[in-house]
Amino acid sequence: MTHYKRLTLFLLINLLFMGWATAQESSAPDLVEINRERVGLNTGGMAVLGGWAVSNLLIGTVGMTRTGGSVRYFHQMNAAWNTVNLAIAGFGYYGLKNQSLDLTLAETISEYHTFEKILLFNAGLDVGYMALGAFLWERGLRKESERLTGYGQSLILQGGFLFSFDVVLYLLNRTQSEKLIGILDNIHFSGTAMTVQIPF
Repeated sequence: MTHYKRLTLFLLINLLFMGWATAQESSAPDLVEINRERVGLNTGGMAVLGGWAVSNLLIGTVGMTRTGGSVRYFHQMNAAWNTVNLAIAGFGYYGLKNQSLDLTLAETISEYHTFEKILLFNAGLDVGYMALGAFLWERGLRKESERLTGYGQSLILQGGFLFSFDVVLYLLNRTQSEKLIGILDNIHFSGTAMTVQIPF
């Protein structure tokens, strides 16, 4: 093989490798940006939950002093319930703000997966809150108990909001996490060997 042919072959191999490396770099996910989006989305979610809690605390506190009957108990439960919501939102917001964005692919997927499971579990609890609220409301009417009636109505409202909140936040997280599915599709494990498909 002449020097000219060797040089040409060397240059072609280098060009192909550089093109492959550039394609790999451009197709690789920016994990810091993906985690920034994840944290930003969930921080916004905690802000929504905190806003709901604060508004319920204010309205509930005022409502307790200016109403009577079952409406007074409705406001009372709203205020009490949202002291817990405010604490959850505060701790969640603080934890997200202090979370590192420099995570590996496996850690990023784990963060999404863990939070999505929590949201689905919470959505199941929310259905239980609404069912309990309906039970209390019905029992309050039968027993002519203004307290049970007001508490039941409040639980239905709070459970309904939290169910909507958890489902929407789950769907938004799920949409973001699907950006990573394509990467895992290129990795195959047979039990004895692992193969990686390199897209061109």
